[in-house]
Amino acid sequence: MMKKAIIVILCLLNVQAFAQWKSYYPEGKNKNNKDVKQEIDKNNSIFNTHLFDALKEKSLENYEEALEKFQKCIKMDDKQALPFYESALINKRLGNLNLAAEQAKIAAEIDGDNRWYQLNYAEVLFANQDFNSAAVVYKKLLLKEPGNRELYFLLSDMYIYAKNFMKAIEVYDDLEQISGIDRMVCMQKHKLYMQLDKRKYAIKELQNLLEKFPNEIDALEILSELYLLNDEKEKAFDIFKQLAIIAPENGRIHLTLADYYRDKGDNIKSFEELKLAFKSRKLGVDVKVSILASYFQLIAVNNIMKEQAYTLAKLLIESHPNQVKPNAVYADILYTDNRFTEAKEQYLIVLEKDKTKIQVWSQVLFIQAEQNDFEGMLKTSEQALTYFSTDPLFYYFNGVANKWFKNYDLAINSLNMGVEFVLDNKMLLLEFYSSLADSYHAIKEHKLSDEYYEKSLVIDSNNVFVLNNYAYYLSLRKINLEKAKKMSYKCNELEKDNGTYQDTYAWILYELADYEQAKIWMQKSLANGSDMSAVVVEHYGDILYKLGNIEGAILEWKKAKNLGEASRFLDKKLKDGKLYE
Repeated sequence: MMKKAIIVILCLLNVQAFAQWKSYYPEGKNKNNKDVKQEIDKNNSIFNTHLFDALKEKSLENYEEALEKFQKCIKMDDKQALPFYESALINKRLGNLNLAAEQAKIAAEIDGDNRWYQLNYAEVLFANQDFNSAAVVYKKLLLKEPGNRELYFLLSDMYIYAKNFMKAIEVYDDLEQISGIDRMVCMQKHKLYMQLDKRKYAIKELQNLLEKFPNEIDALEILSELYLLNDEKEKAFDIFKQLAIIAPENGRIHLTLADYYRDKGDNIKSFEELKLAFKSRKLGVDVKVSILASYFQLIAVNNIMKEQAYTLAKLLIESHPNQVKPNAVYADILYTDNRFTEAKEQYLIVLEKDKTKIQVWSQVLFIQAEQNDFEGMLKTSEQALTYFSTDPLFYYFNGVANKWFKNYDLAINSLNMGVEFVLDNKMLLLEFYSSLADSYHAIKEHKLSDEYYEKSLVIDSNNVFVLNNYAYYLSLRKINLEKAKKMSYKCNELEKDNGTYQDTYAWILYELADYEQAKIWMQKSLANGSDMSAVVVEHYGDILYKLGNIEGAILEWKKAKNLGEASRFLDKKLKDGKLYE
């Protein structure tokens, strides 16, 4: 069926071409000359054959073959427009724009009344960026078709491309004389006047449009913005109030009104408009999130702003229930407000919706670490690693959690795997090294433990946690005590009045047999909160024993017993009233 349709079309074109061809051999004094007539008929037949074949090849998209056959037609008769026109169409498609322009021009000149030839010529000129010449062609067409709206727009487009904005405006003015006030025309004229920096005229165009179409939202919004640029805030405000009635779901309008009322000092109305903006489903999530972000620094110091932030965050969730950002930003607000448990719940909701949010996984783990929720940390880190198997942070948390549960082999395995993924993050590398050092100490791999403590101190020689733990473990092993003493003293200089660090220093002094100084430092430790630690209280008893205060030692050992877990020697100390180590 398709082939038949093509043949029919080609035949019709063939008849048309034949009629054009015949018109160039008028009958006259030679009409009775049989030889001339035969020659004409012969030429007509050859021409039509070439033309038919060319059109067929074109329909089959055999463009090179088609061009060759059209060229044969042109050689036979260069007064025929159709071969030039068809050749121009093909060359335009092939990107041969200069040749297409030449051919289109010839076709348009041969048959000046054919609008398709003229339109094609204009299109080729446009493709060649000869906008002024294309405008000339469209102007000629308009003389013949004065009511053709499309031609007005095409002509104005040519002037716009040529940067002749006033000419384009004149074309639109002519069109308005025919069709009256038109939305598209007014908006186009407004844009052109703005390009010419003629703001007064741009405003007038919008006003003209609104006289006929008072509820034209785009025009109202643009006009309000122009009033703001002209510092005519009250006029702009009147339009915004009108827009809020016409389009109550337009969140941007309510945002603008919120800004207006805030500038006026009316914070109550400002926040009411802000709430309406957040209720709007048409206002994008990102816009709302950026507004909420401005509240974060004020949450801790301004209760009113804090309550507003919570209100807006809840409205954000209601207006965009299927997206993850609302819950995430609500969680961030809760976290900033130190409401960690509620923040964690919101972060977990985010992960239910989208498990690819790596930052959310991290936040959950940080909260669990803050709450010493090692069971949750272990579970969360294992889940996170199923999605992000190369993220070092998740290996770190997994290692820390396993270390807490004394699964030291698992902890070491996770930490050793994770540390390989640490890139350009010295602080995270330090955390890995120090955790590995602690874990290796726990399984009595002291050489490896010391190596990782030393690596940690290379990164940060003033890290109090590393200094304290390294020093304390050396004291427990009763080796390198002078080195341990220096590290522990430095630790206490860096962070004064820390009972844990004071206990470490006291115990190192004890191992160095400096019992008087050990007693002084242990008393400092007890005064700074260590009096509830069974280990520290037991240590104090040991020091008193060494100083000959047996009664005082036994009293401290009893206290340690009541406090809970202490050393494996405590019961024997109490039974015999003697020091065992």
